[in-house]
Amino acid sequence: MTTGPGRPRRGEHELLPVTGGVPRADPHFTGREAALERIHDFLGSRPGARFLISGGNGVGKSRIAAEYAYRHAREYDLIWWIPAATDIETHRAYLRLAEHLGLPVSYEHVPRTVQSVRRELSERADLGSWLLVFDDVVDAQALASEYFPHSGGHIIVTSRHHRWLPRGQGGQRFDGQVVPRLTTAESLSLLRRICPERLEPPGDGERLAELLEHLPLALSQVGAFLRESAMPTGDFLDLFEERYDAMLWQMGAEDDHTAPLRVAWSIQAEHMLEGADERERETGRVALELVRLCAFFAPLPLSRGLFHRTDGAVLDRALEYMRRHDLAFFDDRNDAFQLHELFQSVVRDSLTMAERVHHRNLAHLVLADNAPEGPTDPAHRAAYLSLYTHVKASHAWTSRDPRVRAMVLNVVDFLTEVGNYSDATSLLGQAVNVWLDDPSMLLHARLRRNKIRRIHGEYVTALEEARSIHAEQVERAGPDSDETLEALRAVAISLSGLARFQEAGQLFRDILEQRRERHSAADRRTLEAAHDYGQALQEQGRFEEALAMDQSTLAGRRALLGPDDVQTLRTGLSLGLNLILLGRLDEARKQLTECMERFETAAEPDSPHALQGMLFLSVAHRRLGDPERALELANRALVRYRRKHPSTVRQVLYCRVIRMVSLVRAGSLDEALREVDDLMPPLDERYPAEHPFPAAARLSMGIVLRAAGRHTEALERDQEGLERLLRIYGPGSFSTLPAALNVATDLYRLGRFREAGDLEAMTEADCRHRLPADHPILLTARRNHLVSRHAGGEDVSEEWDRLRAEFAERFGGEHPGTVSMSSFTRQDCDVFPVAPL
Repeated sequence: MTTGPGRPRRGEHELLPVTGGVPRADPHFTGREAALERIHDFLGSRPGARFLISGGNGVGKSRIAAEYAYRHAREYDLIWWIPAATDIETHRAYLRLAEHLGLPVSYEHVPRTVQSVRRELSERADLGSWLLVFDDVVDAQALASEYFPHSGGHIIVTSRHHRWLPRGQGGQRFDGQVVPRLTTAESLSLLRRICPERLEPPGDGERLAELLEHLPLALSQVGAFLRESAMPTGDFLDLFEERYDAMLWQMGAEDDHTAPLRVAWSIQAEHMLEGADERERETGRVALELVRLCAFFAPLPLSRGLFHRTDGAVLDRALEYMRRHDLAFFDDRNDAFQLHELFQSVVRDSLTMAERVHHRNLAHLVLADNAPEGPTDPAHRAAYLSLYTHVKASHAWTSRDPRVRAMVLNVVDFLTEVGNYSDATSLLGQAVNVWLDDPSMLLHARLRRNKIRRIHGEYVTALEEARSIHAEQVERAGPDSDETLEALRAVAISLSGLARFQEAGQLFRDILEQRRERHSAADRRTLEAAHDYGQALQEQGRFEEALAMDQSTLAGRRALLGPDDVQTLRTGLSLGLNLILLGRLDEARKQLTECMERFETAAEPDSPHALQGMLFLSVAHRRLGDPERALELANRALVRYRRKHPSTVRQVLYCRVIRMVSLVRAGSLDEALREVDDLMPPLDERYPAEHPFPAAARLSMGIVLRAAGRHTEALERDQEGLERLLRIYGPGSFSTLPAALNVATDLYRLGRFREAGDLEAMTEADCRHRLPADHPILLTARRNHLVSRHAGGEDVSEEWDRLRAEFAERFGGEHPGTVSMSSFTRQDCDVFPVAPL
C-alpha cells in the first residue's frame, strides 16, 4: 500500500522528518487502533486529504493525532504541530514554520506571513510530503479558509466540535471521526501499562475504569496516583464513590463530564500534603501550589524559566513529582511542561474564591516578572505574543497590582506597534472598566485608546476625548504634572490631525518648555516633546526651524537611545523630510537611506515608520530624476500597507497619492488616471475640508491630468487645491507656492498666457523671498516664467541658457529636468503632502 502522498515508506536508516512542536510520544498510549487505521487509510489515499478528529474534552484527541504523527513519521518530510485554540497560538506556530521554510517573518503582518506559508506549502515541490496538525480547533470552517494550504500535503484537525467542511470543497477530500471514550478493554490496557500491580483483586480495574467513565485523562492521572501512593485500590474506590455521590447530591452534577476528574483530583490534592517525612511533604505542597498556579495560565507549554525565582532544587523535585503523577505533559527538549486544559478547569473549580484570587494574582505577578522591557523592540516580539495569550487567559487586567497593570499596558503597546489594533482596543476596554481605583493607570490606558482612535483617523472623537482626559487630569494633579502634559500632548496631536496647526504648534511649544523646566534637555520626555515640536514647525511650513530642531533632537536620541532605536529613527525620518522640503535632495536621500538600512537591521522593515520612510525616500528619488526607483519603492510600500489596511484608510491614501505621481513619471499614465478617478471620494470622506492633504492630493491629480492633455480638468483640481491651501496657510506660504505654479501651467496650456505670466511673476517673487536660490521650487518658478515670457514674444535665450546651466549644476546633466531644457518646455511642480496622516 502507498503510504503518504504517493511515496513509499522511508527506510529504517533514512533521516526522520523535520518536526515542529509535536508533543512527545505518550509511553502509555493504548487502543485507538481502529481510529489510527482509518486516518492512515484516508490520508494515504491521495494528496490534499484532510481529517477531523472530534470528541469531548479529555478523550485523547490530541494524543491520537500525536501518535499518528510518530507512527507514520517516515512517510513525511515535514510534520508541524499547530495549536489552534486561538488565532494568537496559530499565528505563533505559523511564524515558526515560516522561519523554518526560510520565509520573511513579520510580526507586524502576521496574516501576510500566514499566506506566504500557505503558498509555499502548496507550490514548493522540494518540500516533499508534509503533515500539518491543527490542535484544539474551535471553528474548522473558518480555520480552513484562513490557514489551510490550497493543495497538497495532509492535514489533521482535532476539535471538540463535530462541524466540518463539505466534502470536495476546493477539490480536496475531507473525512472525520468522533472519538468515543475508551472501551473497557482499552481502559484496562491503559491501566495495566501505568499501574499493573494495583489492579488486584480481580474486578477493581473494571470498577475503576467505570467510575472514571473511561476518560483517558482521568485514567492516566489516577493510575499514576495509585502507582505512586500507598493507598489501597479498594480504599480509593470506596472514597471515590462516597465523594462522587456527595458531589452529585450537593451540586446536581450528574451530567457534568468533569465530575470523575474533579473527584479524583480532590483525593490526590489531599494526598499531596501528606508524606513520610518533611521533605516529601514539602515537595508535595510545592507541587500542589505549582499545579494551582499553572491552572490560571493559558493551556500552552510553560517554560521552566518562568519560575526562575523559585529555588531550583525545590522546583526540580516538584516538577518530578508532577511528572511521576502524570499531572502535566513534559517537553524535555524545550525544558517546558503543559497542563491539560480540562485539568486546569478542574483545578480552578476545586479552589475556594479566596484561593482562586490568590493563585490568579500569583500568576499575574509571574507574568509581570517575566515581561521583557521594551514592548516595541522587535527582539521581544515572540515573547510578547506568548505573554498576550496568558494575559487574556488569566484576565490580568483584573489585577490591582501596579506591576501587573504596567505589563498589561506594555502588551497594549506591543499590539499597537504590530498593528493589531482590534485586540489592543479590546484589552484597553477591559482595563478602563476595571482600573477606576487607580487614576494614573487609568489615564495611561485611556491615552493609549485615544492614540488608536487617531490611528483610525477618528480625530474629532479623539480631540473631544483628549480634552476631557486633560481637564480631569488638571483637576486631579494640576496643569504642570508629567501626566497632565501627556494628556495635553494627546490634545495637540488631535488638533494636528484636524489641520489646526497653529493651535497644535502652540501646545507642543508649551509642552516642550514645561518639559525643559521639569527635566534635563537629554531626558526622554524632553526629547519626545522636542520631536513633537519639530513636526509642528514642519506642519506650519517653518522648515529651517524644523530642521534645526530635528538635528538637535536626533543627536539627543542617538546619545540616549542609540542609533537603531525606533524613536531615534523617527526623528531621522523627520529630518530627511525637512531636507526634501528645503530642496537638499542629495542630503535627504543619504539621510533616509541610512534610516531605512537601520530599520532593516533592527528587523523593523515593515513597521509603520519604516513604510513612511520608504515613501519619503521614493519622493527623494523622484525629485532626483530616478522615477523607476521611486515607483519601485512606492509599489513596495503600497503592497505592504494593503496587507494590513483597507485601501481607503489614511495611510494607504497617502501612499497612493505619492505613488500616483511616480506612475506618471515612469510612463504608466493609464494606471495613474485610474487612481485619479478612484481617490477623490475616499479622500473627501476621510479628511475634513480644511486638512491640507486632500488639497495636495488634488494638485498631484492635476499633474496626471495635464500629462493626459486634460487641461481644463487639471485647472479645476489645481485651483481647488490652491484655494484650500490659501485658506489653511495664507498667501505666500511655502505650501501654496508649488500649487500656484501648477495653476499657472494649466492657464498656459489653455492659451491664457498673460494670466499665466502674471501669476508666475508674483509666485517667483514669493519664492525668492522665502527660498534659497537653488531650491527646486524657485528654479521651477524661474523656468516656467521664462517659458511664459518667451511665449509672449520676449527674447529670454540668455536667461534660459544661464538657468539651464544652474539646473545642470544643481541636478546633473542627465536629470530629466535638465535634459528637457533643450527647448522651451515647462516643468510641473512636484507637490509633497507634509501634513500628518
